[in-house]
Amino acid sequence: MMIISTIIVTYNRKNLLLRCLDAVLSQSISSRYVLIINNASTDNTEESLAKKFNTDTDVCVKEKLVKLASFENINTDVFLFNKANNTGGAGGFACGMELAEKELQSNYYWMMDDDGYPSESCLEQLLKTSQKLNVDYVMPVSLDIDNHKQLSWAVRKRNGRKTTSYDELRKSWGSILDYVTPFNGILLTKDCVARVGYINKDFFIWGDEYDHYWRCRKAGYNPVTDLNAIFFHPSAKLPFVPIFGGLLNVPYVDSKLRMICLARNYTYIYRHYNQKYKIPIKWIMYGWLFIITRHGDFEGWKLYKESVKDGLKGDFTRHLKYLS
Repeated sequence: MMIISTIIVTYNRKNLLLRCLDAVLSQSISSRYVLIINNASTDNTEESLAKKFNTDTDVCVKEKLVKLASFENINTDVFLFNKANNTGGAGGFACGMELAEKELQSNYYWMMDDDGYPSESCLEQLLKTSQKLNVDYVMPVSLDIDNHKQLSWAVRKRNGRKTTSYDELRKSWGSILDYVTPFNGILLTKDCVARVGYINKDFFIWGDEYDHYWRCRKAGYNPVTDLNAIFFHPSAKLPFVPIFGGLLNVPYVDSKLRMICLARNYTYIYRHYNQKYKIPIKWIMYGWLFIITRHGDFEGWKLYKESVKDGLKGDFTRHLKYLS
């Protein structure tokens, strides 16, 4: 029996979550289970879900699967799991994957954040491609949620050049792109999850999808992107700051929590997946950012250096002190 579990991780975006849920429940083929992982939201997410599904269930119970609704016409059950603490996207997906495997005995995992939503035929197309090509890791193309002719981020064409045009990308690759830009709307098989494991919850935010992708590659899986399967997602929002007189740009956010995760997690990825050469390059780039561009931001530079060292050691604890 084919059991597909849709896993949606949410944090303080109840309206976006409801939009995503509507799209998931309107698919041309249905998930057997829809599993919402609520990362200790403080915006009354639980009450909004209770109202949507008209349930009398105690939706605020923590760390326990709660059934919100059953739809006999599409053979789908909707569950909510409220985390006691915010564990970030990484912790949310790890929790969802474990529940889908151990509690729901799933053999397909369809995973997404709350801020995007799939097209009506997205799941059907992904499943068709997974079975036709015998691939265990397939994801949809992400289109800008506000402009469906544009990609959510630049993607490499066959000639190595990048484009943000959906039509250009399709003309270059056809229907199947032989690599992925994880993570939204990804479909994984039970075999893949059993061999590779869950998302590394210690990452908290950022980079966890790439870590899992590289682990899949090391295990012998060849992820692909189905350009006929559509997922609508906001365009890349991470701000980039110009350095070296505008010759290069580096991502920067004015948040200690986020900068720790950014520097630490990607350093870990570079070290463990044959990209060590990037570590000194990033060190120089961020040194310039903090000392020159940010006019002697030595506190920021110190935090960056400490976070890089954490990534080299595999220490994922520094961000915890900045959780509110």
